[in-house]
Amino acid sequence: MRNAFASKMSYFILTFIFLVIIASFLFSGFDKFSSMGGGKNVASIDGTPITTKEYQIALNRQVEFFNQMMGGKGISQKQLEEMGIKQSVLNGLIQQKLIGNLAEQMRLIVSLDEIKNEIKNLSYFKRNEQFDVNLYRNVLQSNGYTPTQFEELIGNDLKQKKVDSIFNTTIVSENSVKDILTFKNNNLNVTAIKISRQSLAPLISVSEQEIKDYIANPANMKALEADYTVNYAKYNQSEEIKARHILIKAEDPKALDKIKAIKATVNTKNFEKIAAKESEDPSGKTNGGDLGWFAKGRMVPEFENVAFKMKPGQISEPVKTQFGYHLIYLEDKKAAQTKPLEAVKSELAQMAIQKTKAQDLDKLLQSEQERIINLMKENKVTELDALQKKLDAQLFKNTMVNQYDQVIGKLNLSPKESDDLFKANVGDTLNFGNAGTIYLVKVNSKSMGQETNISELLTTEVTAQNQAFSRKVREELIKAMNNKAKIVTNPSLM
Repeated sequence: MRNAFASKMSYFILTFIFLVIIASFLFSGFDKFSSMGGGKNVASIDGTPITTKEYQIALNRQVEFFNQMMGGKGISQKQLEEMGIKQSVLNGLIQQKLIGNLAEQMRLIVSLDEIKNEIKNLSYFKRNEQFDVNLYRNVLQSNGYTPTQFEELIGNDLKQKKVDSIFNTTIVSENSVKDILTFKNNNLNVTAIKISRQSLAPLISVSEQEIKDYIANPANMKALEADYTVNYAKYNQSEEIKARHILIKAEDPKALDKIKAIKATVNTKNFEKIAAKESEDPSGKTNGGDLGWFAKGRMVPEFENVAFKMKPGQISEPVKTQFGYHLIYLEDKKAAQTKPLEAVKSELAQMAIQKTKAQDLDKLLQSEQERIINLMKENKVTELDALQKKLDAQLFKNTMVNQYDQVIGKLNLSPKESDDLFKANVGDTLNFGNAGTIYLVKVNSKSMGQETNISELLTTEVTAQNQAFSRKVREELIKAMNNKAKIVTNPSLM
């Protein structure tokens, strides 16, 4: 669902690309027009300002977008802060300025004819499909701009587009893409688990007397209060559920029939496997439709209205949302809870003491690692599941990994780890851990895609790799420019 949400977001951004021009230019005072109202500047990049007016318009646009995506419910100030929307908007505006400045440095020239043609093609200035000069002037006047000022703004936008076109002309050879496809077709099915050293601390034995002595020491009170603050969310939780889902996208005219057919065959034991095979949520292919733990407000209302009424172990009837039809499997549920410091003081003291027992932790890490290796060799999935819940471990069962992407679930492999993994035999368990981490990967099976797949996918993959490579070059250049630029921000105005 997260990927589907991101795709929906991209769709809106592309659909309303003209808003980026009009809202950023007609109403914001882009680049050289900071004197046209808006007061102080929120930021400046090598002397190029981001005005409060420009920032506020961009922020309002983003807030309105999220309101629509959340089913029309207004986004709260708290959510605005938690989601980092303000900083994200500022970062986007900074990126615009960096690209604009780059265009100036590259001496990218935009002709007057190019500017006029761009304006004439904007639907906002047309009547009966024809450009209307009076409408054009009236719209500009109502927003406080002269034609000369607006034409300069459009010129700046065209310069940025020319910069983007340079990135988009990057060419990746067909031979390179064939190699990529070969690596992508080289697959392993693995089971992996990763546990940090500190996650093992709860298993360290602490006596009641040690806890009492720790609490009785006044010097430890500030530490207990600080630990309570750090763990506030743990002790003051909203209701949360852990769920998986299978999605059939709404674009498919037979989506409802397909989801009903899946419903007839799915159960709690095969849900993960069927999700990996049938779900049209891209992440479902690698994690069996796992959505993890989430509270209300994270998913679309139609989905939540069903999921939060279910009991653990239930599978829903088909649920329709803007993304398509879902089957929801509720795996677990946590009730809302509020615990004051006094109620959890002993638990916090125990955690603090456990973290100080370094030698005990080292011994425990070694013994747990040996135990987990045996569990993986014997394929004791139930015990691994229990370990994941107890220690909040990262566990990926029967997960596909290919030699190109080099990712196991959410775990990125280093080049050496990937090389070692693909050289391993079926049944081998590899240790990628260190003194601070248990990180074990077992190879369950190997498979190699058909050679015919390469010719069938070549054209599509060339385009995809060109786009990915161009995107990477652009990101790295902007990152370098960002590090080099003199950026001054005024957070009090955000």
